[in-house]
Amino acid sequence: MSARANTGHALETAVYNELGRRRASVAYVKTADSYEVNFLAHHAGKRSELIQVCTDMGEAGTAEREWRALQQARKAHLRAPALVLTQNHDVMEPRASKGTRIAAAYEWMLAEA
Repeated sequence: MSARANTGHALETAVYNELGRRRASVAYVKTADSYEVNFLAHHAGKRSELIQVCTDMGEAGTAEREWRALQQARKAHLRAPALVLTQNHDVMEPRASKGTRIAAAYEWMLAEA
């Protein structure tokens, strides 16, 4: 396993743990076309949100795969805003749109829930 794969898994685990700390119930999402989104988080008293975790959105193939999965999942979860959490916030793609935002994972973790 590569160091990049280990970093990606570690970042997903950190996000999962933070969602637990925030008392969110968490599910994994697989779209009808077999694309995967890391989390569908249900926050008590708040809306659900789709969360995709990616260490590096700077690679074109990776960014395309992550966005495709998230956009497909949004079709199935119409009311859930989407969030992309990444390690490398300097290379965030300008794809944020209505209902979708991008954030550095550490900033999201430090923000008030």
